[in-house]
Amino acid sequence: MNAHGSFEARCLDVLKAFGKTLSQMNLYNANHPAVKQMTSDTASALSSLLTEAEGGEITYSIDQDKLVANGRIIGQVFELPNSVPQIFAKFKLNSVAFKSGLTEAELTAFSEMAAMRPDDAKGLDPGAYLTSKGVACIIVNEAVYSKVAEADDGPAPQKTAEQFLQETQDKPIEDAIEKLVRMAVADPKEQALLMEAVLRRVREDLEKKVSEATRELVWQKQTLENEQARTQGVMESMATGVVVVDDQGKVLMMNPEAEELFGKGLSEMAGTSIREGGGEDRMLSVARDLEVPKDRAIEAGVEALAMDDAKRTLRASTAVIQNEAGKPVGVVQAISDKAKHRELQKMEREFVAHVTHELRAPLSSIRAALEIVEEMTAATLDADAKKMFSNAMRNTDRLEDLVNSILDFGKLESGQMTVHPKVSRPEVIAREATESMQPWAQKRGVTLTVESAVDLPEVYADWKRTVQVIVNLLSNAIKFTPKQGRIQVFVELSAPGENAVLFRVKDTGPGIPKEEQTRVFEKFQQIQSGDKHVGGTGLGLAIAKALIHMQKGKMWLESDPGQGATFLFTLPVSDGPRTDRIERAKKAAPPPTRVPWWKRLFGAQ
Repeated sequence: MNAHGSFEARCLDVLKAFGKTLSQMNLYNANHPAVKQMTSDTASALSSLLTEAEGGEITYSIDQDKLVANGRIIGQVFELPNSVPQIFAKFKLNSVAFKSGLTEAELTAFSEMAAMRPDDAKGLDPGAYLTSKGVACIIVNEAVYSKVAEADDGPAPQKTAEQFLQETQDKPIEDAIEKLVRMAVADPKEQALLMEAVLRRVREDLEKKVSEATRELVWQKQTLENEQARTQGVMESMATGVVVVDDQGKVLMMNPEAEELFGKGLSEMAGTSIREGGGEDRMLSVARDLEVPKDRAIEAGVEALAMDDAKRTLRASTAVIQNEAGKPVGVVQAISDKAKHRELQKMEREFVAHVTHELRAPLSSIRAALEIVEEMTAATLDADAKKMFSNAMRNTDRLEDLVNSILDFGKLESGQMTVHPKVSRPEVIAREATESMQPWAQKRGVTLTVESAVDLPEVYADWKRTVQVIVNLLSNAIKFTPKQGRIQVFVELSAPGENAVLFRVKDTGPGIPKEEQTRVFEKFQQIQSGDKHVGGTGLGLAIAKALIHMQKGKMWLESDPGQGATFLFTLPVSDGPRTDRIERAKKAAPPPTRVPWWKRLFGAQ
């Protein structure tokens, strides 16, 4: 917000800030941290202005297309977010006056009234409403300026180029253009026409550049989808197993193809040495040195374990052996398929590199450009243009979510994802996540509620990551729950003896078939629920489950077809302040080795 400049310019800046606050309230409630911060900043700026205003009062009104403060023109209506002029139209206001002594609570009450839906605002007496809320320093319809002087102060004195640059250095481009127009033309009517023409040229140029950037994004998106489809096709066509081992060569994880290759299930192989996997019909090739030492050269070479006949016959790999960081340390050989294996590895590397380097940077640039265009042109766009603009913003957000999901899962698989648990209130975590999803649920016609048990103990959890998990579960529930449906979030004590708090997200959707439930938490899996199928990366639930396991909790699903689905997870109860104990442990023992998330997934401590 412009902290200097003329009194009129600052009056206009306050209205702009108030409009942005109302836009935030359309997404969140008045108690959301972002809304509270914007309300506080706007109240502070308004209070500062009131100390300079004559009589300690500023009265705003609209005269046709002009904005007026204390009888002086401060700008044009099109310069404001739509939410501000809509207040005057919705409540049939002639003026809104702010007086010295204004508090943040009073501005919040006025903002809540202004953000009401049109149906709720019908028949409402704004003056009586504000009085009922204890608002004394905001008065509506107190004064009406019947005529506005078009040039109260006469022509503005000519400024030097240096003065102009100093005044507009930190201002938006539209403010600089407006000053140039006022310097060039004295007649307010001609100023308005010239301003509109210049902004139209700027808008057309921005739209052209955004169109060019979006066209490239569409091509990149199509390339990404084609590569993903190709990769998925290759993976599905190959009977390739994957085995994950630790630095001692003990089995941590096997997929079904690897289990079939070994002839044993994961329950039998977990914790045993991979070197026991050789046999008459299998050849096991393992790096001689599974660790990557820092103080000596690694022992190069591969140890092949198999009978002589098997060594001569089996040539290529079908199961890759990886350590917990996702690095290959060996293979189990059964059929000749080297070419496909190399192709799959290459395609996976290219896929992730393409997402991280080719999409993330232009996505951020395009998002910023769209926000600038929206702020500059929101008042002049017709309904069709606004719909197209909204679709562009929404699709940009969807692509950004896709990229972030893939990046998060890449961090999980490589062991780079970390959590930072601290003592937290479980019911507060649940309410924060639920409140952030309320606008979407209301838009979809779904009721979203939170129910928490009384006197719950604190949990030891990463606040941000746990909110991310609940938001992911709520997002899936909203997608599959029909209109007029209900989603409930329960927070309660877990079963006796578990020393944990249980979170449940229950919906009234079509439920998930029994035969599909085992695949719900697998990566790149999209489960059809009832006759409904929604798009996505298929990584959300896999990431959510991994984050919960990294916090010493567990996650599972309960669902019957036609009776909705319930996703459940637990978090450990806090055992009190840990700072002193942790510091003592650090001094008394060497730094602990970080346990990979794969180990935590299988219950390792």
